[in-house]
Amino acid sequence: MSIVEFYNQAKQDIIQKGYKQEIDYVEKRYFDDVTPYNFQKEFVYVVCNSGMKNQVAEKIYKNYLENGISAINHPGKKKAIEQAERYYDIWFEILQDLKTDDEKVEYLEVLPFIGEITKYHLARNLGIDCAKPDRHLVRIAEKYGYDDVQKMCQFISDVCGDRIGTVDIVLWRYSNLKV
Repeated sequence: MSIVEFYNQAKQDIIQKGYKQEIDYVEKRYFDDVTPYNFQKEFVYVVCNSGMKNQVAEKIYKNYLENGISAINHPGKKKAIEQAERYYDIWFEILQDLKTDDEKVEYLEVLPFIGEITKYHLARNLGIDCAKPDRHLVRIAEKYGYDDVQKMCQFISDVCGDRIGTVDIVLWRYSNLKV
């Protein structure tokens, strides 16, 4: 099976399992449409997900939306989210002033609790068309002979017409559900 066939099969599988809305969200999200408020919420979402199984992080994030910072128990994540609550508008303004997507992605890594992998998660959620090179996508890339997740997702994007971020979310969600 080729990487494109694998992608198309994975996409159909997760759509059948009820994740079409997640695909559509990434496919239709563009950075120019993001507001400072959206930025802050996506930052919190990515921080909540950092180092955790998505299904657990989703519950924590929902609890945060309902109850505020008291829902966050991890000290480092709590501190990062408290900083975001104070400075997200400034961080977003700086991000908007950067010219290229690469500059934006690199800037995200200076934010608290955002690292060299999670910067891509946040960037993708903000509508910057990129892939997060997490363990799931790295394994798929290696299986299909790619040494770079971005190149693999770009290839699939070029063939299928989906955005790179969409390719990322499809492959990640498919892998997430299989683990």
